[in-house]
Amino acid sequence: MGFRLKESESVSEGIQRIAHDLVDSAIDHLNLKTRNKDRAVHDARVSFKKMRALLRLVYGELGRDIFKLENREYRDAGRRLAATRDTAVVALTLEELVHQFDKQLADPDIKTLRKRLRRSRAVQQTDRKQTLLQVAESLSAAKERVETWPINHDGFPALRDGLKRIYKRGRDGFMLIRAERTTENLHEWRKQVKYLWYQVSILNPMWPKPMDMLARELNKLADYLSEDHDLALLTRTAIEQAPSLSAPDELEKLILFIDQRRIQLQAKAVVLGARIYGEKPKSFVNRMESYWEAWRPAVAVETVEDPQMELAFEAASNSPV
Repeated sequence: MGFRLKESESVSEGIQRIAHDLVDSAIDHLNLKTRNKDRAVHDARVSFKKMRALLRLVYGELGRDIFKLENREYRDAGRRLAATRDTAVVALTLEELVHQFDKQLADPDIKTLRKRLRRSRAVQQTDRKQTLLQVAESLSAAKERVETWPINHDGFPALRDGLKRIYKRGRDGFMLIRAERTTENLHEWRKQVKYLWYQVSILNPMWPKPMDMLARELNKLADYLSEDHDLALLTRTAIEQAPSLSAPDELEKLILFIDQRRIQLQAKAVVLGARIYGEKPKSFVNRMESYWEAWRPAVAVETVEDPQMELAFEAASNSPV
């Protein structure tokens, strides 16, 4: 519930509260006492991605310079943890494929690749303690800056530009992968899908049932694209390792299984993406605004200028009764 706006708070109060919670959560996950370092790194990176989605939601309020400063802070923090995450994910992805296609992937070279990935993962487990500590320390100053964020408008106007911007980028990304389905384009689309998913989660209280449904579909789409991305990383690793293996041609079978799975995932993503990004950005944002006004009717009424109502109120106020 913490990653959502509350009816009882202003937009600025809600955004600052969520930001503080995300930083605190990331620091907790990076605590060296955490036993499961893979999980800790994953959860910390999720907090950074949520923070970047939050920043994009209030982009119109923050302005370009403040947004760039804050976004760079959490982007770089995530990148410092990415290498350890990628190694762990590639190793786990290969293990899942071997488990799924046990007999077909029993070649000696694939076993060698598995051993190398396990060894590399173990080495990084011991080397990354200092990185976790440094990233956690850098977040303290970033948390203090949250109080200075210039969120001057309340209500949906503070969120409109940022929400429209992310939906448009996701829609553009969808159109691009339909025309050119490259790994890079899929990865970029995945990022925009996740930003929108997190923003929809923040705005969930506006109208929980339809927002829950949209969030579930965005989550499912993000899962398809994330698995596709992990498989792409595994393909790249296999190709890099092939020259040093005794019979590199044996890895072609592994890559064939990966390609087949990626085709399935991408087909599912396209079907779901067409449903999510079927609206034009303006229509999508107008629909979100109608949810907001139904959720906070008092704010909507205050912003409506009705001269006749004002005259009636003035007359009532001057009445001797």
